[in-house]
Amino acid sequence: MGGIMCGRFALYSDFPSLAASLKLPLAEGELTPRYNVAPGTWISAVRRNDESGELCLDALW
Repeated sequence: MGGIMCGRFALYSDFPSLAASLKLPLAEGELTPRYNVAPGTWISAVRRNDESGELCLDALW
């Protein structure tokens, strides 16, 4: 049986550009580009708010 390979990914966009392209409200703090993000790392992700259905930036594991 073969093993499962975990991938890494990168976030190249700065937050103001990402927020503008996705029409996200600007939040406190700053999202900076990250390269070679390993699995099992807290990441910033865009998701739909459970209550409003609006897109929001959130920290996910």
